[in-house]
Amino acid sequence: MTKPELIAAIHRDRATLDALVASLSEEQMLAPVLDDGWSVKDLLAHIAAWEARCASWLEAVARGGTPERPEVQNVDASNARDYAAARQRPLGDVLAASRAAHATMLRAVEALSEADLADETRFGWPAWQMASSNSDEHYREHIQQIEAWLRRHA
Repeated sequence: MTKPELIAAIHRDRATLDALVASLSEEQMLAPVLDDGWSVKDLLAHIAAWEARCASWLEAVARGGTPERPEVQNVDASNARDYAAARQRPLGDVLAASRAAHATMLRAVEALSEADLADETRFGWPAWQMASSNSDEHYREHIQQIEAWLRRHA
């Protein structure tokens, strides 16, 4: 995937996620109705945490480094820690953090060259794929989850 294609996919799928979230009431965003009792708010905090992590990894690549990624050794444990940390945060704070993490992710992608994005040596797979799995692919995964919940309760 080229850099322009990646950036377009991130923008496209984030716009879809943002529109879906904007269509929900505050009550719907806070209700623990998704898998494992998560709310849409929890999901947004989860996405933001992975975007922020990935952005830091990509920033390390831009500096010529190879980032350490202990969080990927046990994704479920990382997700549980993130969930616990964000559980009591107000919705407004989570929404702001989500927007900020998304912007940071985009800046990190934009800072990389095509060669850096194609490089497989730092992650064992292309950096563009790491970015995609923590942005547009991740958005689509959770868009489907929210849409399935909405269909069940229509």
